[in-house]
Amino acid sequence: MSRPEVAAPPARRVRYGVLAGALLTLELVAGVQSVLLSTVVPVVAQDLDAHEYYGVIVGSAQVAMFLTMPLGPALLQRFRVDRVLLHLTTLAVVGGVASALAPSIGVFVLGRAASGLASGALATVSLAAIVTVLPPAWRRGVLAGYNVMWVAISLVGPLYAGWVTAALSWRWALVLYLPLLVVARLVVARQLSGRMRPEGERQPLGLGSAVVLAAGVALLSVVGLRGLPAGWAVAAGVGGAAVALVAARRLLPPGTLRARPGRPPAVATFALVCAAYFGASGIVAVVVHDLLGGTTRDVVLVLGASALGWAVAGLGVSRWPASLPGGYVRRSTSGGLLLAVGVLAVAATVLADPAAPRVGMALAGWATSGVGIGLVYLETLNRVVEEPREADGISVPQAAAAVVIAESVATAVTETLGAASVGRGVAGGGGQAAAVAVLVGAAVLALAVLPGARRAVRGPAS
Repeated sequence: MSRPEVAAPPARRVRYGVLAGALLTLELVAGVQSVLLSTVVPVVAQDLDAHEYYGVIVGSAQVAMFLTMPLGPALLQRFRVDRVLLHLTTLAVVGGVASALAPSIGVFVLGRAASGLASGALATVSLAAIVTVLPPAWRRGVLAGYNVMWVAISLVGPLYAGWVTAALSWRWALVLYLPLLVVARLVVARQLSGRMRPEGERQPLGLGSAVVLAAGVALLSVVGLRGLPAGWAVAAGVGGAAVALVAARRLLPPGTLRARPGRPPAVATFALVCAAYFGASGIVAVVVHDLLGGTTRDVVLVLGASALGWAVAGLGVSRWPASLPGGYVRRSTSGGLLLAVGVLAVAATVLADPAAPRVGMALAGWATSGVGIGLVYLETLNRVVEEPREADGISVPQAAAAVVIAESVATAVTETLGAASVGRGVAGGGGQAAAVAVLVGAAVLALAVLPGARRAVRGPAS
């Protein structure tokens, strides 16, 4: 029997409340930043004549993030957490300002890489703050608040991105939110003091594996460069994906890629869900803006509809989780089908008659995909992190690490490869065939969720 929690003194409760509020604000800012970057990428490419660099723009931050993710625990053990936060925040601000002032795509990419270097380590620092500083009740409240926060993000993010880009420019959109980021990080830094020593097992993402993952994503990002012959571009794509897959196989629980009974199939299913949705999301803004001739406002509406669909469906899943294996399978099947149908609807808009309301069709399709991932994402995540009735040799910390790695690798690979492939086509005056191929591939991954969900409810082998 667990001991009841002892009420903290009033002063400490105030401290916990301030810290929790700052952490939720940071989640809001991070979500808005994600929506913002997806919105402005086509506009940046147009202004800087850099359509072939779509993959590099997307991949640069991912490469940098992988390089610094393993450094978070080491930084927390060696330096005061408040100083770590402040220095990393400074790096993030410098990166954002550099991208906003960029006279060329090279400077813009360098700014994105600087921001990625900061975000990779900051992700670990923020998680450590939640786990090691906040007591269980506050910790649960913050984690639940993250889910609610994404409802706000689905509304605030697109409105901010669209309004600032239209009224001022994409350059202002990249920096106007930075003061809120700085204030929230200052509050977190002030509430934390000394050194935090993360408890639990050693992080599986060591520096060697991180370098391998970064190398794989870097190869994928150059696929879109038109100076690279088509044969070499294909080789870079295949090689990059293979390198990332080899690294993921080493990092994920044994049997994940073979869907061994137990929780490994749930990890594999989670990776498929992320690969399908984020692989498609990496090109949706490009499809609407460059291939359908939509405006920034159209991009905002399409992206916002999907984010809202995900947030609302996620809230429903959080409120009424599937308690039995059969319920999980049915809900995941529905989610996978909706995700696939929605992605294919977006693909159909690329091939539709230009006189048709193609942007409206894309909005309906991408909103459907948002509802689909909202139904299956949280349910599958819960299947991974909750301890099964029968031991499968995977501890809770290992399961949590597997979730982070599966999402990071799946997203980086499919999003970078998709953006690079479509960017190469757009730069050459086309892009329709590449966009349809990427979206159909994402739909196939979404359909693979159906058998994956059925395997995920099987117990470990006896």
